[in-house]
Amino acid sequence: MDEHQRKFQIKHNVMLTVTSLLSILLLTFHLTDDIVRGFEPGGLNNLIGGVLILVVWLYGTLVLAQRRSGYIILVLGGLLSLSVPILHMKGKGLASRAVSPIPAEASSLSGR
Repeated sequence: MDEHQRKFQIKHNVMLTVTSLLSILLLTFHLTDDIVRGFEPGGLNNLIGGVLILVVWLYGTLVLAQRRSGYIILVLGGLLSLSVPILHMKGKGLASRAVSPIPAEASSLSGR
């Protein structure tokens, strides 16, 4: 492998690690936001499931970097995070929860 290919491989690995870490951070914020807004219950089930997925993804990113098992974990994590918008549109996300910008009390008062 010549010098140019080695530099490209290093840049590719750094870019993959940074992108994966950024995805993990954004998924953490997303799960927290869903719990705060009431889309998801903030129970032990979400804590165990969500944190377990994030820990495995983080382990695959940092410890198993440049190994086949690490790449498999990164692909699965990417595919799972890609399905989040689809799941939200089918479930408790934006599509099923139409929220009026005007509270019910205010709209009934204006119709007097």
